[in-house]
Amino acid sequence: MPEISVLVSIVIPVLRDTTQLSELLATLQSEAALDSCEVVVANGDAADDSIGQLRDLYPFVQWVTSESGRGQQMNAGAAVASGRWLLFLHADVRLDQRWKTILQEADARSVVVGGAFAFSIASSHWAARVIEKGVSVRVRWFKLPYGDQAFFVRRDVFDRLGGYATLPLMEDVDLVRRLSAVGELWFPGVPVYVSARRWEKDGWWRRTTSNLCLAVLYFLGVSPRRLASWYYGTAAVVVQPSPATRYDIKGNTPVVVVMPALNEEKAIGQVIADIPDGIDEVIVVDNGSTDGTVKRAQAAGATVVTEQVRGYGNACLSGLRRATAVGDAIIVFLDADRSDFPHEMATLIEPIREGRADFVLGDRGASGRPWHARFGTDLCVYLINQLWGTAYLDLGPFRAIRRSAVDQLRMKDRTWGWTIEMQIKAAEAGLVICEVPVRQRPRVGQSKISGTVTGTVKAGSRMLYTIWCLWRSRHKRVS
Repeated sequence: MPEISVLVSIVIPVLRDTTQLSELLATLQSEAALDSCEVVVANGDAADDSIGQLRDLYPFVQWVTSESGRGQQMNAGAAVASGRWLLFLHADVRLDQRWKTILQEADARSVVVGGAFAFSIASSHWAARVIEKGVSVRVRWFKLPYGDQAFFVRRDVFDRLGGYATLPLMEDVDLVRRLSAVGELWFPGVPVYVSARRWEKDGWWRRTTSNLCLAVLYFLGVSPRRLASWYYGTAAVVVQPSPATRYDIKGNTPVVVVMPALNEEKAIGQVIADIPDGIDEVIVVDNGSTDGTVKRAQAAGATVVTEQVRGYGNACLSGLRRATAVGDAIIVFLDADRSDFPHEMATLIEPIREGRADFVLGDRGASGRPWHARFGTDLCVYLINQLWGTAYLDLGPFRAIRRSAVDQLRMKDRTWGWTIEMQIKAAEAGLVICEVPVRQRPRVGQSKISGTVTGTVKAGSRMLYTIWCLWRSRHKRVS
């Protein structure tokens, strides 16, 4: 961290918005000339040539480039900032002339760890006043400002909390929730002035209703990745790796892939071929296939185990029994339908190998799955989070767990409730759990669960039943 030299570092994330940024920097020039603040611009597009013109025009600015995404950009800006306070300012927001007085007062109040300014839309439209009133009520009642209200945070507290989470949406709400847990937040009446362009473009009530719905869904447990795909109106981008690309994840800890399969002859050979080098064993558990799944798996070099009793949980348990041959390995569960990208298991394995996690789940985001499948997942995730106090984002079957950890869970479910049982018991056992983003693509063939509404209802009912059973019996396990 740079040596502390000024009271405030203003960190401005920008992504292809040179006009707004230039106008903002012009308003900060006099303060920067007096050395009363530091200005850092975090650019999310290295290919944006127009930024170069501003470098010459505003020499008082520190410029950094990072991956796009407000959380990533603001963290990158904070990393080079030297102020006791960090003030995160969007390019289309303007500060009131009293802003520095507010920061000086916050600095003098040792209990204050952060805060935000009052919200004002730079428009004379009557709807702007109504929206401002609604924001004021939200902040007063729920202590929940948004990022366009110019957050200010003590630098040492920001660092202690690990900065912004690298979320595609709701990174501001996430930070406020974490800040409120460690100290007092202050919301003075001095405003910042937010450009009305988003409301004028999208419609005053449509934009406001959209923001409200996103906030409600977030607090109900919907993943920020899903929210981002709905908000921006785009599905998750799927980039196919080159067929010539090979990945190697060999390390000191053995890795075993367990792959339940039922009539997946069209996909399974390619799935096995796409698994990275360095895997100690690939175990395909045939769950009663009537096609050529077994022959193709064997031809691709996998160990094939037969489990005649149908059920996803049965297949996973059979794979675990076979995996005892390599000791306390990292077990990766992977579907055989080619909906996942096998090389991404490296991101699941890494936190376990580094000792940062016992159990790592792949968070699929929205991933273009059918609405009924997303709804069922979101409902189950919400119930688990509410009942067990967890913060899961997904129930994705693409996951990795240390063998000794999964043995500790004493898994019993034989059906589609397997993934839910693992996540609930992992939380009860105090395992260190993390989730990492993974991509998905359309599976080969029809899904046994999400391929039809009926299949989703059947599997979803089983999952809800599993949640109910585990909640009812929780005292026996944790006592």
